[in-house]
Amino acid sequence: MEHPPAKGLMASFALLWCFGDRFRGSPGSIAFAWTSPRPLGVGVDTARHIAFSRPTAVAASMTTPPRQPLPLSAFAAAACVAAAATLRRRARVALAAKGKPQTTSGVRVRKPKNNALRNSSIATFEELTTRKRYEPLCFMYRRKFCRPRGKGIRMATKTGRESGHTSMVSSLMKGPVQHARLYRIIDFGRTKRGMFGTIETIEYDPYRNTRVCLVKYEDGERRFILYALGFFVGQQVIASHDAPVFVGNAMPLDNVPIGTMVHNIEQAPKFGGQIARAAGTSALVLSRDDKYVTIKMPSSEVRMLPKGNWCTVGRVGRPEHCLIKLGKAGKRRQLGFRPHVRGSAKNACDHPHGGGEGRSPIGHKHPKTPYGKCALGLRTARLAKRSLKFILIRRKKKSGRPE
Repeated sequence: MEHPPAKGLMASFALLWCFGDRFRGSPGSIAFAWTSPRPLGVGVDTARHIAFSRPTAVAASMTTPPRQPLPLSAFAAAACVAAAATLRRRARVALAAKGKPQTTSGVRVRKPKNNALRNSSIATFEELTTRKRYEPLCFMYRRKFCRPRGKGIRMATKTGRESGHTSMVSSLMKGPVQHARLYRIIDFGRTKRGMFGTIETIEYDPYRNTRVCLVKYEDGERRFILYALGFFVGQQVIASHDAPVFVGNAMPLDNVPIGTMVHNIEQAPKFGGQIARAAGTSALVLSRDDKYVTIKMPSSEVRMLPKGNWCTVGRVGRPEHCLIKLGKAGKRRQLGFRPHVRGSAKNACDHPHGGGEGRSPIGHKHPKTPYGKCALGLRTARLAKRSLKFILIRRKKKSGRPE
């Protein structure tokens, strides 16, 4: 764990590196000089002063003409301010870690105060720049599938976390939801074309495993976009046909150079980005022809997409999300997932795996779904689906065999 004096010393060195030219060389002051080891056969008075060696404090000579201070460029000043902000942010992360070493940037291991926290890890949230959300683009997203009269909302999904749901009695969820979520409206289509926007903040989004960025455009409108690796506050982004190939800029697939990593790709024109939107994912542009562009999907599938589909250059941020270990079942419940009953623990009338005496096997050659279909390796896509002809190489399993 870093101590406050050490952090202050690092910040002092950063400031000295940026503003050292303002104080160096004034008459009667103590300046920092760099001396090299004395060569053989050379006297002490002939020691040479060179850069990037061990610093020693040497009194400036009164006979030496004063050195003019070098003008500090705006880029160096901005770099100094960014370095100081990074040091402060890392200091807050180290203080929250309470002495526990970090596994990687963005993830820290919890201190084992009890068995549930042992070997568990959480996000550091160090990339966030604000804790306040932009309210005009947030709303309460209520999912109501079936609501009998006088009873609570009955969820039709495995995730029983209803935003703003306060019902105390429900058949699938017993108890109120304690963590309501606000949905952020995200511009997946990047429909603000030909206009530069400035990234104002990097915010947290409870509905996805990556972050979102608030962009203010030249006309004053603000929109949320996905956070990509390399984003920083003050960065300029644009969505245009002739946009430069830089992280965060959106353009059609036909204008992206071969070998570029892209994300938020449209599967059909004017439908918004639907491919490669999860944390740490990206697709690779392989080739192009007159009508289609061949890309490699995050699932290792190689397929063709229309060249007019829009995409965003770069890779989605937070690739370390897959390294987070929840550590206990209660954390899973807080995220909205409810426990499920194994099929082998049910009766034969409720599941194909059920029935039997004691711990009996499932009784089938392959595992099956509750509806009797094959649970592993069954192709669910329709054979007559038109988009299947655009798949050049099917995705591979973790073992490397085609699925």
